[in-house]
Amino acid sequence: MNKPDVFFEICNLKWERIFLSLEVRTNCKDNATFSLERIGKIIHEEQEGTESVRAEILEKIPVSYEKKENGCYYFFLNISAMNDNAFLNNGKWRIVAHTADSDYVCVTSHKTGYLLDDYSRIFRYGKGKYAYNISFSSLEDEKNFWFLMNSYFMIQNKHWKTRRYVQEAMTLKGKFKRLNMYTAIVLMRAFYVVWSHIFPKRGKNILLMSETKDYLWGNLKSIDERLHARGLDKQFHISYSFRRAVGSHMSILSWAGLIFKIAKQDYIFVDDYVPVFGFLKLCKKTKLIQVWHAGVGFKSVGYSRFGKSGTPFPAGSCHKQYDYVLVGAPKLVEVYAEVFGLPENRFLPVGMPRLDGFLDENKIRNFKNEFYKEYPNLQSKKIILFAPTYRGDGQKTANYNYDWLDLKEIYDFCGEEYVFLVKMHPFVDDPIQIPQEYQNRIIDFASYPNINDLYYVTEILITDYSSNYFEYSLMERPILFYTPDREVYELSRGVHRSVKECAPGKVCDTFEEMMRALRNKDYEIEKVHQFVKDNYDEYDGHAADKAIDAILLKK
Repeated sequence: MNKPDVFFEICNLKWERIFLSLEVRTNCKDNATFSLERIGKIIHEEQEGTESVRAEILEKIPVSYEKKENGCYYFFLNISAMNDNAFLNNGKWRIVAHTADSDYVCVTSHKTGYLLDDYSRIFRYGKGKYAYNISFSSLEDEKNFWFLMNSYFMIQNKHWKTRRYVQEAMTLKGKFKRLNMYTAIVLMRAFYVVWSHIFPKRGKNILLMSETKDYLWGNLKSIDERLHARGLDKQFHISYSFRRAVGSHMSILSWAGLIFKIAKQDYIFVDDYVPVFGFLKLCKKTKLIQVWHAGVGFKSVGYSRFGKSGTPFPAGSCHKQYDYVLVGAPKLVEVYAEVFGLPENRFLPVGMPRLDGFLDENKIRNFKNEFYKEYPNLQSKKIILFAPTYRGDGQKTANYNYDWLDLKEIYDFCGEEYVFLVKMHPFVDDPIQIPQEYQNRIIDFASYPNINDLYYVTEILITDYSSNYFEYSLMERPILFYTPDREVYELSRGVHRSVKECAPGKVCDTFEEMMRALRNKDYEIEKVHQFVKDNYDEYDGHAADKAIDAILLKK
């Protein structure tokens, strides 16, 4: 994180019962006074190509402090007497420094930012029925992170197992929406129960489904191919359901058709987030199997980001319903036990089905022949594949900051030797804008259907927090991790393990570092070799068959 020209930085938080002490370091020579501001709506503004962040101010109270000789300010706050002898109201509070010339929002120091969760406190009262919760978080502005103190009074939730999709509403509009959703869920559950009883469960019906893709692909495709190759399509009745429903509005008929199909099944294989299973209680004889679409990455998903924005509910998450989960290696069981909030005995570390035959020489040769027929201009080039993940909370807000790339410098580096393919995450709707004069060396490959196939022709993979390096590592070729927002990402989105410490390749926090690594061929390739040894030593290339044997044939 780069400090702004003038900064007031929060550090050294410490609790002593109800007293919170903290220190503010600054490079400002002017004297300052301080206040706490309760903020509301966050407003993002763009002026002359620069985005800034401001907040609606709901409440403002002064804060007492002591200035030391070293220029630091010390606060010793009694949380029971913060606001005219009272506690702080519910909401997000920031600390603002006021000087004669300007106001400055206090920001989070690098060290403190990684420890904010450790400073949270819960104060219970009323025989445990109530609690006052103080937690800390950060909000990114154009230069740094605002330091936020979250003050909330909580009441015991006796219905935590049912308070999930149908949340409490405070406004008339919200209550009407809540009623509609509750009614829809009740009707869908009833519809499922009726049809589930009509169709007996004899262990012969299989459904392969996705709510994020409208076609068969990846692990599901590999399992389907092995079912047919082994003649098991004669023993089992296989049906399919593929649509782009997550984040989209689907008709009542579409939902009814899906639930009717689900009600008939003995086994349901899914490859991603499927929210319908969050509020349907499947028949006990029906088994739900998550084959997951990714290997392992750095970004926190599911319950590994519990407590952050977009976190799943304690109960009712579709992830909680899986009877089996396929993972790529035994070492990944612990990772995905955290992600899905499931006990480790539900995981089958059989490998990733879509990697069965991944290194087959005939398959690679055939793909290369077809690929270079379609793209003959790439045949004499070394391909650099740039494939980062998206930024944002999910599909609706997915984005990527293309300003992190200097296309001219990339173009000049490529020369006659390299070509730079840009394969953005499918959630990112905004395509990269490549000037006409660069398009012979920098090419938008976002629409290419299968990134795994591209690995066969890729010389160097550049990614960030995505899981795509898991499959590519099998090629044992260079991987660079370009992470210009690493601290921002780790502190806001969250990661379940350190990128710097665990990435199987060189981590570059700046564009200059990335380009220097490319020029000097400084890839730290030994990390890739060790990663393959750690994660693929027990993989024999028969993940789909192992999954079929364990789940369907009970071998």
